[in-house]
Amino acid sequence: MNHRFNHNDRRITTLMVVAGFVQSFAGSLLVVTLAFSRPDLGLSKGDASWLLAVIRLGSFTAVAYGIWGDRLGRRRPLLVAFVTILLANLATALTSGVLTFTFFQAVTRAASGAVAALAIVYLAEEVSPHVRSFSMGIWGVAGSLAGGLAFLLAPLFELPTDRWRWLFGLSIIGLIVFPLLGRFLTESRAFHTPLERPPVLAILRGETGRYFWPMAFAGLAVGAFSGPAVSFASDYLINDLNWSVLSSSLTIISAGALGATGLLIGGRAADVWGRRPVIVTGMVLGACGGAAFYWQPGALLILWIVVGSFGSSIFVPAFAAMRSELFPTQHRAVAGALLSAMSVTGAILGLAIGSQTIDRWGLPTTITLLAGAAVAAIPLILTLPETKGVVLHQETANASATGGVQVVDPE
Repeated sequence: MNHRFNHNDRRITTLMVVAGFVQSFAGSLLVVTLAFSRPDLGLSKGDASWLLAVIRLGSFTAVAYGIWGDRLGRRRPLLVAFVTILLANLATALTSGVLTFTFFQAVTRAASGAVAALAIVYLAEEVSPHVRSFSMGIWGVAGSLAGGLAFLLAPLFELPTDRWRWLFGLSIIGLIVFPLLGRFLTESRAFHTPLERPPVLAILRGETGRYFWPMAFAGLAVGAFSGPAVSFASDYLINDLNWSVLSSSLTIISAGALGATGLLIGGRAADVWGRRPVIVTGMVLGACGGAAFYWQPGALLILWIVVGSFGSSIFVPAFAAMRSELFPTQHRAVAGALLSAMSVTGAILGLAIGSQTIDRWGLPTTITLLAGAAVAAIPLILTLPETKGVVLHQETANASATGGVQVVDPE
């Protein structure tokens, strides 16, 4: 099998990496600054769990970007969402109070979800099938590096108490790459303006519905676990185990970086062995590592960060590729946005559960119960067909020269 990137593969992957880096840095600040913003805003952990849940409700408006993307093209909504993230973060930095913080971060969350969903659609439609999942792994690495950079900068904004707002303002620097995206990002070759507007609800019925619901509920279960597990990791180290901000940040960055190698490993494995086995392995390792982290107060917790991060990392490119490959072009962006919304629904559900159980049962017990729910969703993935090697656009098929693979949907 040919594992090389052609010129167009490199072009679109580079552009999505640039967009993904900025999007991930700006979108990660809500969690990165939680250990500072929560006390400054006068919130308990239970209150913060509710706040994070409310903010994630904003992700549902990302479906509007998906509808726009399926009806008028992928390019414009991606560019608009990219700019919206940065402006909403700047507004977060310049305003004060819980309500304004919640509102602008909800806007950020929606736009961030839209950029991520549309980036996956671009990679699915433009990159050759034999390197598609691997390209999504590269895109995921860029996001991981951006999140690591945010954690690395966090100690510089610890004191005074409201200095964390400056970190949100710093993300506006991302606008310097907008001219690059505006010039070199062309419309996806797979997209054609539909003669009629297919109803959004059509995704939920028939053949597409048979694929949508298992992925939706699996994503919901994973989101219910990962939402609280990721959101409270830094807070747990700093406020429960009394680690310094610098020690917490360096530990999460270094251990997370080791685990993030799974983005490339998982991407390549999904292209070679298939999406389903990689997704299942990622769900098991992510749940086990993420839960064990909260039960290990000693240095061994670093190992569990690596295990959990590696599991979630190999999951990302395989799941992203499958969710794009199962749906036709006229529904692909909306389907991706709806599936992202279901994952966010899971995160909201997990945080809502946490708001009632963390203060009562403790963080470790809550995370472990949610990890069990994520593992229980594995049979849903096994009901889905394997999608490795499918071609989403005829030009991509001709360029990739993989031979003998199924051509899906050109309309």
